[in-house]
Amino acid sequence: MAALPLHSPPPIRSSLDVVVRLSSPALIEMRFKNYRVELLLFLCMWLTYGLTINSHNLEGFGLQQMGVEAIVERGHFYLEGSKVPQLQPLGDVFLYGGHKYAAKQPGQFMTGAIVYSALHLFGLTYGSHYLITAALVTFFTAALATALSVVALFRITRAICQGNASLSWPLGASLLYGLGTTTYAYSGIAHHDAIATAFTLMALYAASYIAHADVGTGRLQAILAAISAGLFLGWTVTTSMLVLWPALAVFLYFLSLGQLRLVLPFLLGGLIGLAPLLFYDYVNFGDPFLLPNLAGNYRDTFFHLDLSNFLIKLRFYAKTLTQFVPVFWLGVMGLCLLPRQFRREQLFATGAIVVLCAYIFNIDTNGTCQYGPRYLMPVMAFSCLGLAGFSYLETGARRAFLSVLVILIGAISIIINGVGAAQGAMYCDLDRYALWPYLVSLRTGPTAKFPLFLWLIVPLSLAVWCLTKAIHSQIASTSPK
Repeated sequence: MAALPLHSPPPIRSSLDVVVRLSSPALIEMRFKNYRVELLLFLCMWLTYGLTINSHNLEGFGLQQMGVEAIVERGHFYLEGSKVPQLQPLGDVFLYGGHKYAAKQPGQFMTGAIVYSALHLFGLTYGSHYLITAALVTFFTAALATALSVVALFRITRAICQGNASLSWPLGASLLYGLGTTTYAYSGIAHHDAIATAFTLMALYAASYIAHADVGTGRLQAILAAISAGLFLGWTVTTSMLVLWPALAVFLYFLSLGQLRLVLPFLLGGLIGLAPLLFYDYVNFGDPFLLPNLAGNYRDTFFHLDLSNFLIKLRFYAKTLTQFVPVFWLGVMGLCLLPRQFRREQLFATGAIVVLCAYIFNIDTNGTCQYGPRYLMPVMAFSCLGLAGFSYLETGARRAFLSVLVILIGAISIIINGVGAAQGAMYCDLDRYALWPYLVSLRTGPTAKFPLFLWLIVPLSLAVWCLTKAIHSQIASTSPK
């Protein structure tokens, strides 16, 4: 398999070697030069997501903030007791043992609680400054994690395209994932599925690092990558059960590498990632394996075979994918074009899509209020990974035509999901295509507030300018003289 563009240092002989080497100014400068595109891409995506965090989402998805406040301000996991009007438990909660709990995995609340604890120290609370506080919690959880996942996809696709294409396809695939799919519409919500989707992609990157790097010359790096892959997969399950299914595909991808010496570090990382979920279940439900949706008996999320339901869901997701994420179909097409040396990535990316579809096509719920097919958000990155396949087309009319097609369909996807990110994802009239009423609303003037806009617009402009310069510089340095 093709190798990642790694710069292997001399062998590490002691822990002091590690400290000296990591703190070396020359190494820091070299690392920045090698990864400046990734760093600037991360900043651009993170600031873009922060820019579109809006009051519609912050108030419509109050449940995502309730558990955070309960942990930090009252020291428990159940939701009742808040005096903040936006944080009163209504939908997606159930009564258990005399208390109200969210019908969600606890990872989103625990992650948000880390951020809110810091904000709380500086006097920012939901009660005194709800919008700015909720926006910052979202910015440092879902927006941050999603931006990191965009960079992870960039690294994965760059390894797949290495030696066969320029930066254009890796950048295109990662930008279309980050801006042209449902991921963008949910990046401004501290949402369990958005956060868990990002964790899954970071786990995939850690596993692909092991797959493509010469791990024989970097044993420490391989062990750390295995721990990271397990940790992110464990934290994925702690955060969302929906994303369990593509996470299972990543788990099997790791096992397929045949790196037996890395299985123990991987399992150790996975156990650390799962520990908060086991603790949460035991404390609240008396059983570490009793998940919230089981404790609340949410039967509409239980798998069952029913042909009529299957066909209804098949039509629903085919329609919403075409309406909201048309670039998804191009990604699936591109997966078929990946060459044989990337058969493993091709099979497991396809498997992630298939296994998630097998689940969501055979449950009763479709996610109710949403902008785009939310239940398919966990596999948007696996589809966009397939865009790397177009880089293997021979130069000529067919490649030019498909490149133009990807640009056009990708631009449409970005516009559609950009509107959703700015207007909010709490759209409940699923029989009516959400884009049209949202566009009408934008024409009459935005009704949402954007708490971080004025703080982030200048840094974002600077980051975009720097990213453009970095891309041009890298293209110039790799072009034949």
